[in-house]
Amino acid sequence: MDMNDLTIFTKCDIFTPDNIALLMSSKLLHKGNLLEPCVGTGNLLKFINTDAYDEIDVYEIKEEYLKKIGYSEKIGYSERYNMFHCDFIKTAINKRYDNIILNPPYIKIQDLPLEYRDYINSNFELLKGGAIDIYYAFIIKCLDLLSDTGVMVSITPNSYLYNKTSYKLRKYLFDNRLIREIIDFKDKKVFSNASVYCCITIYSKEQKSHLIYNDTPITYNDIVKNYSLFNFASTENTLKTLCIIRNGIATLRNNIYIHSTKLYDEPCWKQITNGSSTKYIIYPYKDGKIIDEDTFKRDNVLTFEYLVKNKDELEKRDNGKKTYPMWYAYGRSQSIKYVKKKCIYIPCFIDPNAICDNLFTHENILHYSCLCLEPNDENDIDVIKDVITNNIEFIKNNSSKRSAGWINLNNSLLYNLPLY
Repeated sequence: MDMNDLTIFTKCDIFTPDNIALLMSSKLLHKGNLLEPCVGTGNLLKFINTDAYDEIDVYEIKEEYLKKIGYSEKIGYSERYNMFHCDFIKTAINKRYDNIILNPPYIKIQDLPLEYRDYINSNFELLKGGAIDIYYAFIIKCLDLLSDTGVMVSITPNSYLYNKTSYKLRKYLFDNRLIREIIDFKDKKVFSNASVYCCITIYSKEQKSHLIYNDTPITYNDIVKNYSLFNFASTENTLKTLCIIRNGIATLRNNIYIHSTKLYDEPCWKQITNGSSTKYIIYPYKDGKIIDEDTFKRDNVLTFEYLVKNKDELEKRDNGKKTYPMWYAYGRSQSIKYVKKKCIYIPCFIDPNAICDNLFTHENILHYSCLCLEPNDENDIDVIKDVITNNIEFIKNNSSKRSAGWINLNNSLLYNLPLY
């Protein structure tokens, strides 16, 4: 595979605004050597005093960007920088850097070419088998190249501070006390042309007892209790002892499966809720198992014809790379069994100030776009609601942020809510 496999990505080409580049460059040492592993058009180098550094190495996979900052294919460098037109992630580098600054590309692993995924899984033990973003690989490789007395500054999505899928990365960073400071912009947009919420992270390998998060020191002894910047509570007395939390059904094509009313009066149409409202979903299952095609077609003639008309669209799920139990099965198998108990339902995407008004109770119903809290004992439903409403600040602090102060809820967060 050659590096051109990644040159097709353009959505990840989000260049750093001047005010952020100035702030990031101010965190560097201003001596020794410097690395920029994904230089783009050089925005992060605008405020770098090149005379302060012994040498500056820059890498970029797209030649047209390097040319904008003086790259010549014949000589391979400009007067100011040593330029490398190659894939940084796949390039062997045998030196250490005193300064590293980067705004890495944000590409989810499922969007990468299959061979590139295999490369990451084979060469980054920490990222093996996870639902990761390619910027994780940039962070890990750059930390490996950082000298023992050096400083590294990155701007990345702040979701790595909160997401369950980032746990192994967080654990690695916190166990090794690699983070010196985090400037979290929370729900404020840094990039005008992208709906990504970011933080600046300053790394070093020096011994340290704490890190600084938005000007507040937090000790590493507290952080490693739960590998969280915000949750230092014991895991023994949490919401996890009272309930099971389930994600909603994921058809990957809700516009085909879910409708306000039944399209046809046939037995496969079942009620489904997102907490606040109830609709109908095509449910090609019995007791959580997919119904065979002959039976489904016999009992649901019109619905089957409708699905056949939409078969081409259904086959586009997962970019056509996944095989399902049946072509009309949901995209994921989560929550396809009915929960017979009375349960609490809460939207996954929510204004935290409105959580108290968005705790809904339903019984014996399917759910989507929300979390289902199934109590171990139905008598604890009010207790579970109280635990949630008493921990709004905890939820705000530990959730990944979205615009207008809204947040994404997940089961890991709710499981960790302290009971008292």
